[in-house]
Amino acid sequence: MRSVKRACKQFSITYFLNLIVSCVKRGTKQEFPLLNRNYFKILNIKTFMKKIILSAVAIFGMVAANNVNAQHFSEAKIGIKGGVNVANITNAQEQLDDKKALTTFNAGVVAVLPLSQTFEIRTGLDLQSKGLRSKESGGIARYNPMYLELPVNLAFQLPINERVKAYVGAGPYAAVGLLGKYQTANTSYDAKNIKWGNDVPGNSGDPKGEGYMKRFDAGANIIAGLDFGKVGLHAQYGLGLANTVPSNSSYFGENKKFQHRVLGVSGIFYF
Repeated sequence: MRSVKRACKQFSITYFLNLIVSCVKRGTKQEFPLLNRNYFKILNIKTFMKKIILSAVAIFGMVAANNVNAQHFSEAKIGIKGGVNVANITNAQEQLDDKKALTTFNAGVVAVLPLSQTFEIRTGLDLQSKGLRSKESGGIARYNPMYLELPVNLAFQLPINERVKAYVGAGPYAAVGLLGKYQTANTSYDAKNIKWGNDVPGNSGDPKGEGYMKRFDAGANIIAGLDFGKVGLHAQYGLGLANTVPSNSSYFGENKKFQHRVLGVSGIFYF
């Protein structure tokens, strides 16, 4: 029995390490100054979804291997968080030149669910402000959508002492667009509301679908942080995998893709 548990644990740890490494190996150069212009990119969403399913299997194996019980769940905690995002968007280069990162914010609630003395699930609901800015001949264009995001991250705990704990992890997220603003030369750089939809209406009157975005986003997070009892410091890199440009929009050229990239740092207060 112990050998079976050991095998499950080894499979789970190895799988998640390989998942993170595969994301890094598929990196491609994009414009993101704070990451030395390197983006992590997974090209095949079907492959990603297969990995999510395997992740669920790995989590189940990890739970079984570590005998998750009521004692661990009794140590669950919730909190609130807030911080700064540095956001950008990939594959918009045909229409938006000289892309720059956009400084935004994040805020939300956090739930930490221990699975064992080694592993935990870190989830919650976040308000994530994303987007980019771009230099145009007449000024600065901006896209700044706001999403309600549900992350589900599996984290590996690294105790430093009795009061301080570090963690690293990864997992998927799903998000829905709530609101947002954009401004371009066509709007005389006045901010207008982002319009949500899978398709651009034929009578929209907007140049080639300018200002339209799909409402739903999904992707993966890589996280790390420190817990100091009642407070914590959290960092994450959000790798958007969904194309958020409507299917019939021509505003962003032939390679019409908006895939979010967000580097965020947050402070956490636990209740």
